Amino acid sequence: MEQPQHDLRPFQAQSTSRRAISFGAAVILQIGIIWALATGLAQQLVEKLPQDITTDIVKEKPPEQPKTPPPPPPDMIKPPPAVIPPPDIQIAQEASTNTITAVTTNTAPPAPKPAAVAATLAAGRGNNCASSYYPPLAVRLNHEGATTVAIKIGADGSVQGVDISNSSGFPELDEAAQKCVQARWHFSPATENGAPVASTKQYRIVWKLNG
Repeated sequence: MEQPQHDLRPFQAQSTSRRAISFGAAVILQIGIIWALATGLAQQLVEKLPQDITTDIVKEKPPEQPKTPPPPPPDMIKPPPAVIPPPDIQIAQEASTNTITAVTTNTAPPAPKPAAVAATLAAGRGNNCASSYYPPLAVRLNHEGATTVAIKIGADGSVQGVDISNSSGFPELDEAAQKCVQARWHFSPATENGAPVASTKQYRIVWKLNG
């Protein structure tokens, strides 16, 4: 069985029209409120503007009168410095003492000490070692040279020892020189402050064949 069909379009159109009218009224109402607010606010700004302008005006201060300078201070006269009298200084005088003057007598200067004297070889034919102590071996081999000896001399002038300072190059010649000096030589002793003393002296003995 078929249901009856109802036509709802006229009802929907009426509902839509009402909504449009309500929406338009609401919009108009809001516009009116906004316009009223804007108009009142603008009027308040116009009324308040002159007051703000008048209150911002600042009056200039009158120029200050120059202050008169203060009077100069009176001249202060410095008092003269206090004079302190010097203290009294009393110097105690020393009691006079009996001075003793030393009397010096001129004395003769001490006699100078005698100078030291070196030992000297006593003169004699025995001093020529080459003539009496030439070794036969050196004669055969034709050995010649010079021996330097260091002689130890006692306080009595005797020979205490003979050392070879510089060799002749031949042992037989050096030994002959030592024997000759030890056996034949004698000295006047060295002196110091006038007294004989022991000493040491060097001599050079020459060995040379004649012919």
